[in-house]
Amino acid sequence: MKKIATIIILCSLIYIPHGLYSQSKCKVLVKNISETYEGKCKKGLANGKGLATGIDKYNGRFSKGYPNGSGTYTWADGSEYTGDWEFGQRNGEGIYRFMYNGNDSILAGIWKNDKYVGPVPPPPIVIQSRNVQNYTFAKQGDKSTMTIQIYMNGSINSTIQDLAIVSSNGSYQNLGNEISFSEIMFPATFKITYKTWNKLHTAMLDVTFEFKIIGAGDWLLKLTN
Repeated sequence: MKKIATIIILCSLIYIPHGLYSQSKCKVLVKNISETYEGKCKKGLANGKGLATGIDKYNGRFSKGYPNGSGTYTWADGSEYTGDWEFGQRNGEGIYRFMYNGNDSILAGIWKNDKYVGPVPPPPIVIQSRNVQNYTFAKQGDKSTMTIQIYMNGSINSTIQDLAIVSSNGSYQNLGNEISFSEIMFPATFKITYKTWNKLHTAMLDVTFEFKIIGAGDWLLKLTN
């Protein structure tokens, strides 16, 4: 037993310093937070959850040495941003807290390439939904478009019949597996009706989905039957 214990202790002395040495070599590629790092590492770069400090501080998700995902960045002057990051830049939804003219100020909304582009758009309003299993809306850009995709069992629904879409405005185009509207003036309303087989292919369903979008953008709607 003494020999086994001695071996375990010797192994610990050999491998623990090696692990610490590897961690000390884990790099953060943003200069102002690159002095120290504690957290997960991959191929010598900060990757995963971690804390990086320097002139500024960042606590959150990393990828390939950069803040990426959700996290909080605190500047040396006390300003702070909490939200989405993409390879070292604010991208997505977040809240920036800072001092302006001696007063506490907050800027909340959407960020793109490290710049504030506006408040979070109001969510679409569903007016009626019949024989729709679930739906998702996603804003993908700043264009005035609406793209509609209809799924069943994880794939594009190929059993649709008598498809009809009525919109308050916009130019309609059928692109095979999806329906697209362009040149939309928001707010805009859409009503989709069609027939489709159910999942077991035992009954034909009458589907209705009507909604209103208030905020401008490049929207994608996915319907699932």
